[in-house]
Amino acid sequence: DDQETLTNINLEIKKGEMVGIIGPSGSGKTTLVDLLLRLSKPHEGAIMLDDENISDINMREWRDNVGYVAQENFLVNDTIKNNICFYRSEIGEKDMIEAAKLANIYDFIMTLPKQFETEVGERGAEISGGQKQRIALARVLARKPQILVLDEATSALDNESQALIHKSIESLHGNVTVIIIAHRPSAILNVDKLV
Repeated sequence: DDQETLTNINLEIKKGEMVGIIGPSGSGKTTLVDLLLRLSKPHEGAIMLDDENISDINMREWRDNVGYVAQENFLVNDTIKNNICFYRSEIGEKDMIEAAKLANIYDFIMTLPKQFETEVGERGAEISGGQKQRIALARVLARKPQILVLDEATSALDNESQALIHKSIESLHGNVTVIIIAHRPSAILNVDKLV
């Protein structure tokens, strides 16, 4: 199949900007994300960061600086702490707590008898979908990414959970470049740019 998914895309995103990308299924949103995450390469053209082609940047360094939160995130059958720190020794307790606060899940964690040592169960079965999504967001934020991609990240959540995640994302505005992918405009926050 030689059909191109994306053609003539020319998009400039400034550091710290919040950009919304909306469109129906099949319009190329996921392809755009795959290109940004470097899961695939453009057949022609280039994605530049400042004046450097991203394909010239070390892959590990790139992935360490780009955070991704999907509609469905997995949690391991372990503690909340290990789901946020994800067995990375460089993420200390201070970073974990800060990430949990940024993701608006800290207050909930503190109500639990074992707090960060609470087990989430198989695939996060012991907690709600909204709590699971906020723990997944905390996991990404604990790594302190420069670019955060939210791919339909709130579309399956109830209004309260959606509002808490939106609040988290708005607190990052200006410090982290945020790219929000959604099917419908109502899922997009107050963005600087809409594509």
